[in-house]
Amino acid sequence: MRYALGILYGAIITGIIFLGSAAIRLAGNGITDQAELDALWGLFQIWIAVSILIIIAPVIIVYFVKRDMFKEFLLFEVGGLALFTPMWLLFATEVAGRSIVELFTVGIESGLVWFGPDGSLIGGHIPPFLLIPLLGLMILTGIIILRPSFLAKHTGLSEPGALKALKDDVSPSVAKGAGPPPGAEPIETEMPGVAPPIASAASENELRSLLTELETPDTTISAILNAGIATVTDLVATSPDQLVAATGIDKKSAEDLHMLVQKKVWFGGI
Repeated sequence: MRYALGILYGAIITGIIFLGSAAIRLAGNGITDQAELDALWGLFQIWIAVSILIIIAPVIIVYFVKRDMFKEFLLFEVGGLALFTPMWLLFATEVAGRSIVELFTVGIESGLVWFGPDGSLIGGHIPPFLLIPLLGLMILTGIIILRPSFLAKHTGLSEPGALKALKDDVSPSVAKGAGPPPGAEPIETEMPGVAPPIASAASENELRSLLTELETPDTTISAILNAGIATVTDLVATSPDQLVAATGIDKKSAEDLHMLVQKKVWFGGI
């Protein structure tokens, strides 16, 4: 839930900032009176200052009120701003009455506040050859920062339930061949009269021969055996995700190998 709320927070504050700017720009469409334009420019400068406050104030509050969540909150905000800025920029451009095509061919005009040569505040221009790569880089940065694994590594935030359940599906004890996880029903209980496969030198040789016949690389064979998968039955019963977790091979290779093994065992390779 915290992960979803963090993503939502980043999207909301970015939307507030860009929709406020779009509303000011929309109000200036068709106005030619210089006094009114100057007033709108002053309002836009105020909104830029308010936007900075919207970004900074929550971070400062969290730092002093709930410091243990500060790093997590900061990453959610930075990642949200990076990921959602391009999306809200495109939407705000259309709302303000300007074409997205024009945005990518002309760039942003007077969209940022800069200091002029005389020290006064002027509207900054971002040309398209800078804008387009910058937007792409922001999306990439946002995706990297908001990955559950990245947040879990740098903040200790627990990963979403579905992802954690997938990782927990292969416990270290199972991956090393130390037996079923605690609380699991033994095979004798689930299938009376059927004994579980027993690993032996013969079963390992049988498994190695099967994998060699399927032209499996030696490194993959060694990884499978070292992971405690010592019989053909064990390998057939191991899912591709479990193979990835136990051996370290990529998921595509694990899926292809799993399909070939099942095809060979069940249908004789037909």
